[in-house]
Amino acid sequence: MPDPGAGSGATTWDDMAQWLVASLTGRPVGFVLEIGPRDYVPSEDDPEVVCAQIHVLADGVLMLRRSRIELSHLLLGDHTPNGLVLDLWHFDGHFEDCTDGYLFSRDVRLVADTCVAWFRDGWSTASADELGCSLRFPDELPRTDTTMP
Repeated sequence: MPDPGAGSGATTWDDMAQWLVASLTGRPVGFVLEIGPRDYVPSEDDPEVVCAQIHVLADGVLMLRRSRIELSHLLLGDHTPNGLVLDLWHFDGHFEDCTDGYLFSRDVRLVADTCVAWFRDGWSTASADELGCSLRFPDELPRTDTTMP
């Protein structure tokens, strides 16, 4: 995973939170940011890896998922937040690979701080330098006809 602080100087936890806020602001629906150990290599011998995934939904809602196993790439059929409970930590096991719950929120700073706390406090990650990230942008369809609804 690339270093989330590359070019940004994110070496402290506060820098990491600020970098996350900047990296998530203004992103398109379907954008995904994943964070985990910078030197992580998947292995069947040691399946545990502390990671987080932030998915941009519609209407400014972010979904943060935390896990101790590698998170899958979701193929959401709908990105609208209608009917989602915001700003409440969920532990209902809706996502099989999401071992430590998930949160829906419009508060980008809350999502960033929750993500940082997950690594810093929950797993005693020594510094933000130990983390890397992956950024995935949604694919666009090649539109030429704009008359279709």
